[in-house]
Amino acid sequence: MSKTVPPMKGKQAAVREDYFQHDAGFFALDCNPGFGKSTTLNQIAAEALVRADAAGDRCPEQQLCVISFSREDAASIEPGIRDALDAFAEDTDGEYPVQISPETADRLKRRLQMTDHIGTIDSVLREIFEDIASELGFDGMPSVGNASQLSLLRQNCIASVRQDDAYSDQCTRLDTAYPTAADSDDESDDRLHTLLEDARAKKRDRRLSIDDFEAQLRDTVTDVYPSGPPETLADLLGDIRTFYDDDVATDFAAQQPPETDGETNEAVKDDQECYEEWLTCIEEFCTVLEGYERAYDAACREQGVVSHADIAYWIAEYFDNPLEDIAGADENASEEYRARVKARYTAKFQSLLIDEAQDISIAQHDALAPFVTDETRVLMAGDVDQCIYVWRNARPEQFVTGFKRGEYFETEWTEHRSYSGSRTYRMRPDIAAAVDTIFGDVFTDPARGGGVDAVSANTDYSSLEPTRSGTADPAVHIAGYTQPEGAPGTPDWFKTEKTPVANYLAGGLTDGTFGHDTVTVLFATRSNMDELAEQLTNQGFSVVNASTHLFENPLIKLICRVVWWLVEPYDPERTRRLVESECLPLSSESTALFEDAGYQIDAVAERGDSDRQAATEDGFLAGLVALARRRARHTSDPGSLIAEEIIEMLGLRADPFGQVPDPERRLAACDALLYSIEDWEGDERYSLSELAQILNSYVAEPKDGLVHPVPNQDEYDIVFRTIHNMKGDEDSVVCLADASGSVNFRGPHTDTFLALGDTLALAPPETVSRTPLTQSDDQGPATTDYGSLRWASDYWSDGRIAGPPSLSRISQRYCAEQWRVLYVALTRARDHLVLSLPYERRDNGVEMSWIATLADALSFKENSSAGIYEAPVSNAEKEAALTVGVNDVALPERKSSEGQQPTPRSAHVPAKTKTGWTSRYVNGTSVYQLTANTIGSKAQYILDERAESVSTRSGSIDADLPDGIEREQLGEITHQVLTRAVSQNVSTASLRSFDGPLPEILAQSVTASDSRITPAMRASIQTYLSDRICPQFATSDTWKEIQQAQTQYVEEPIHTVLEIDGIEIETQNRADIVSVQFDGQWVVDELKLTHSSIEQETRKQHRLQVAFYAWLLEQQLPTESSVTARLTYLGESVESAVVSSPIVPVPEWLAGLVDSE
Repeated sequence: MSKTVPPMKGKQAAVREDYFQHDAGFFALDCNPGFGKSTTLNQIAAEALVRADAAGDRCPEQQLCVISFSREDAASIEPGIRDALDAFAEDTDGEYPVQISPETADRLKRRLQMTDHIGTIDSVLREIFEDIASELGFDGMPSVGNASQLSLLRQNCIASVRQDDAYSDQCTRLDTAYPTAADSDDESDDRLHTLLEDARAKKRDRRLSIDDFEAQLRDTVTDVYPSGPPETLADLLGDIRTFYDDDVATDFAAQQPPETDGETNEAVKDDQECYEEWLTCIEEFCTVLEGYERAYDAACREQGVVSHADIAYWIAEYFDNPLEDIAGADENASEEYRARVKARYTAKFQSLLIDEAQDISIAQHDALAPFVTDETRVLMAGDVDQCIYVWRNARPEQFVTGFKRGEYFETEWTEHRSYSGSRTYRMRPDIAAAVDTIFGDVFTDPARGGGVDAVSANTDYSSLEPTRSGTADPAVHIAGYTQPEGAPGTPDWFKTEKTPVANYLAGGLTDGTFGHDTVTVLFATRSNMDELAEQLTNQGFSVVNASTHLFENPLIKLICRVVWWLVEPYDPERTRRLVESECLPLSSESTALFEDAGYQIDAVAERGDSDRQAATEDGFLAGLVALARRRARHTSDPGSLIAEEIIEMLGLRADPFGQVPDPERRLAACDALLYSIEDWEGDERYSLSELAQILNSYVAEPKDGLVHPVPNQDEYDIVFRTIHNMKGDEDSVVCLADASGSVNFRGPHTDTFLALGDTLALAPPETVSRTPLTQSDDQGPATTDYGSLRWASDYWSDGRIAGPPSLSRISQRYCAEQWRVLYVALTRARDHLVLSLPYERRDNGVEMSWIATLADALSFKENSSAGIYEAPVSNAEKEAALTVGVNDVALPERKSSEGQQPTPRSAHVPAKTKTGWTSRYVNGTSVYQLTANTIGSKAQYILDERAESVSTRSGSIDADLPDGIEREQLGEITHQVLTRAVSQNVSTASLRSFDGPLPEILAQSVTASDSRITPAMRASIQTYLSDRICPQFATSDTWKEIQQAQTQYVEEPIHTVLEIDGIEIETQNRADIVSVQFDGQWVVDELKLTHSSIEQETRKQHRLQVAFYAWLLEQQLPTESSVTARLTYLGESVESAVVSSPIVPVPEWLAGLVDSE
């Protein structure tokens, strides 16, 4: 049995058995935290591959689609399937339902790499959208999900709407109704724009027309004014009694002046005005929204950028409506093409498995629905109690409807099975008992948002059934602290809390309570992470915040700043601003160097030290000079290549300024930036100024970008994460900190536009009274604020949130999600759960407070003394009592110097620090020059003074070369002609005589060239190819063997990440030709064009290049496979030979990348 993939048991096995007993059907699994639903889906997916392969399907992966909602969850799907295949292959005891050979497992794992249907739901929808983008009026596939670019696009859209005479007056009135905060310092802060964009996104996700959207906003007004606007004070008091209670109505009546005959009460007049103005604002808001939406769609098409939500919407619209009704669709869009695309993806979704299905939105559901038929086999798994993404349009009601009634993907399934899994393989029994005791009535308690439009697959709370054994020592711990002076949820409160919780974690780590495990500390928000990190660091513990944003990293900020500088590197003012940037901590000597040079980069080069070492401040300055000199080439380079060159030339992976001490995290940050830029660009290329603008936007708003990856979390003592970031994960020791804030502190009553569940609402304008409700004492001043009669409230009355029914439901659903967030937090722990609680608390009600609910459920108030106590549990049949430890650890003694990050407790003793520079990116063309003459060639590499990799530099000129074209361009065109001759199976006769498709291939290559090539130059190139190169290739042994091969590949990518002496080095390569002979022998061919005699040093470089390709390919093939490297020269002479790595094997060359000082 595999240690990492346990065989399925109980409900897991039942789901798998039913799934494979039916060729089609709908299977829904609702399960508790720690049930192993992801493991279950991964094993079923692996078995589906095995079965399809055994049935003779040549591409079994093309019928399988496995998706999840979040990127973090989706990242584990393919590795999970691969692990399951390995487990099947290693099984000798019949533990798994299928057994396969290791060779079959390896082959199926390779097949997995050939599918795009395993990952996030967004990634799968993106592939579908790529096939229909042009049908929808886009000029090719747009960039997807670039938040910075989308932000700029949206700002331009609102600017155009404001300037449009059709909307300018309405915008002015709406600005008055919903003014931007007077104290806002952000010039881009535009409240109306924020409301419009939020409304556009929610409208689109619900797939509403503008008329339906406006109707729903008006329905909310009708709900808030059930009898219309009041005519008398009695009418107004009647609404107060209905929405609040008699006491609030009595308070309000007591504050009104005596009624006068014939005079309408001022409060009634104000409320009437509110009604009329509210409806007017809704009408004008929807008018402007329609114009904004049109401008947004037009800009998306023009600029080639969309969000992931846009993709889901457009796919659903395209397959759900007549083509002529789709706004902006191409006039040539055809029904026949739409039918073919639908059929193609229906075939690919024959087995559809969905993890975290409770988080899928309406638009995502509707986008997948066209490809699901009653012949599809669907398995969805989720847990509504863990749905914490309603704010991101998750609609758990869809999951519940599918689970209970078998209605999903617009199909009423004939074959429908539902399963409830209560087992948890994660938690110790005491942790499970604590969770049950805390949440036994939370999800159904109206006082905590439950029971109102409840969305749960089961009516009652589903208790956890732990399978692990308990321990004699407590698994649940409380870090108690004295009641702070400040209010709960404020910085003043946390100042009191942070020291006791830090002491408790320090004690648990030092006295062995937590073993040798890393502690994960969870926060609801990022607000107080830095304060606790500083406290723990000062106590000698290594801390990493795994929830920081990538663009907050000073190294990433520096890269972005250099990109901005490269737009005009010879502008002294721009150079001055770069030098003075906070992200570039130059020494006073270097700063003076720039000042003396007048911030002229060429003058800096003249005055600086010419013998500069990489990965130092001097090397950084030399790199800036080299980058400036390459400015012209950057205009045509893709953004990821520009960023990569900045990182390499400035030695930033080695961190010359000591900005990011953790090397693994530093390298991960650089890699994440490069992958992000590459993903944004897709097939397009940003100009340098566009890339700079996008990156600067992310630096200004880091929250719009990625979370900073932490590849080495286990090497830290303590890891900080937000609860949302932790969802889908687990850890041995979990601590919940900074949990004192009110559940409803940021509730709907603080918002202007609401969209939750089926309710949409735009707040009444701020220019009118919303009928505020307060309680007054005899002296007059207000002592209690109940909220507004005509908007959402946070006032609790009789176990519910007061207010009009529709708005009250929104508030309660919001509160319910906050309790689900707490549930997710507590269910991440395996062995130890630590709660930070005050000994005493203000009586603000359990319905509003996490810490109050936790303390009450665990009977902490009665047992707050240090030590161990037994707390009663909700399910006494399973466990008599729950053991809780209160401050039950030894106080720590160790300290470290303030502000200094200690060495990670679990890190291995590091090797001797290398003072040299190690390239984090190499390829076949650079490995020789980076290792043969280490110091000199690395300096050349940094300064881009390296020799050409495809030809020799010689003083002699070949008179037969085409006139007017550079050797590099000639080599590229020749290379394209020869490799396409292979890929298009050109005959030897056609190659020798340069006919058939070759002239057209040459024409296409010339057209695609970056250089201007005149007709005369083109004719000269054709003569050169037809008279010399192609006949040489046609008569070569290389061509003959390629023609006889079983399979040929051209421009074959050979990418991987190598680990050398503990350092990861990325390599990306493209071999000219890879072929497989009928005897199974693999051959890598590299073609070189020579114009003069070849120097010995160049031959070594070329030999190492092709040997490197062959070695890399061999590492990725089954162990029994072998790869031959062959080098062929054409041009000045014709040579073809099998080669090996010069002097020493390839691994020894690579070791030279890190061995040198």
